[in-house]
Amino acid sequence: MWLQRRSLFAMSVADFPPTVPLSLSAIRVPSFKCSRGTCCTLYTGDCLLPLRMTSRSDYDRAKGGKLKLKGNKSLFKADKKKKKKKFGDEIAKAVDPDITSHGGWRRINEECDLKGGINISFECADGSNCYLAAMDNGRFTIGGPHMAGEGPNPEEILTLIKTPDDPKISLKTGYGKYVGVDAEGSLVATADAIGTRERLYVVFQDNKTAVQAVSNNLFLSLKPDSEGYIHAVSRTAADNEIVNLRTDAVPEGPVDWRSAEDKKSARECETAFVKMYQHSKVITKGKQISINMDEKEAIRRAQNEGNLHELLLDRRAKMKSDKYC
Repeated sequence: MWLQRRSLFAMSVADFPPTVPLSLSAIRVPSFKCSRGTCCTLYTGDCLLPLRMTSRSDYDRAKGGKLKLKGNKSLFKADKKKKKKKFGDEIAKAVDPDITSHGGWRRINEECDLKGGINISFECADGSNCYLAAMDNGRFTIGGPHMAGEGPNPEEILTLIKTPDDPKISLKTGYGKYVGVDAEGSLVATADAIGTRERLYVVFQDNKTAVQAVSNNLFLSLKPDSEGYIHAVSRTAADNEIVNLRTDAVPEGPVDWRSAEDKKSARECETAFVKMYQHSKVITKGKQISINMDEKEAIRRAQNEGNLHELLLDRRAKMKSDKYC
């Protein structure tokens, strides 16, 4: 039987292409079944040796695991965790303690932060953590002090009404009434519509804020009278007239209101405006638009200074091809 198996192996080796070397130290023959289990033969050049194969159950019992690289360093998960940790640290550093102590309500220091539709509150600037509060009778008073980390109460929150092209603002209480100043200078909220009395100015100067009424040009004072009500009767902005405007709106970056043509490069910007205002009776040579070939540095400078349209009109006037020149 051993000779028969060897002859079969010899026949299989003879069938190999001549390019394959036959001086192999060990060649494995396909396995076969025997009474002892799964076996195979190993050809060593002189004889055939039976070998015992490991069963499938032996592999199943082996402990598996993920591939471990040199140094036990993960190339992916560890890096991602570090990035997330660094990003969280940057956010923690960016948090203003003043915002945290006021329950997430940040202070408004610039007019560009006054946007219509946001919530706003008037805080006393004396550090008492007290806010201007609306009453159900249409009058205003100063609410009680707040603990650290606590925001204003619902009656101390007003809705800001403002258009981007108007410096004046209007306020609306939670009772659905608009805030205004009556003939006696009292701050009231009884109007159902916005009029001259319901218009206010917000003055920012030297990192301080004051509110001025449009109807009487007097400043709002957060010092209550003998009855506890608030008035706008001060001619100058002193300590009692300084307020801290706060909002819970998320701060946004500066908005670029320029058109798409104004944002282009100097050459593309001038070409776009020439195509826009090209005279219909002008005959172009070779289907090319007449463009001023002077330097473009003046256009780039005008984009930063704000007189871009005026400069482009002067440049198009020299070409005598603009229907508005």
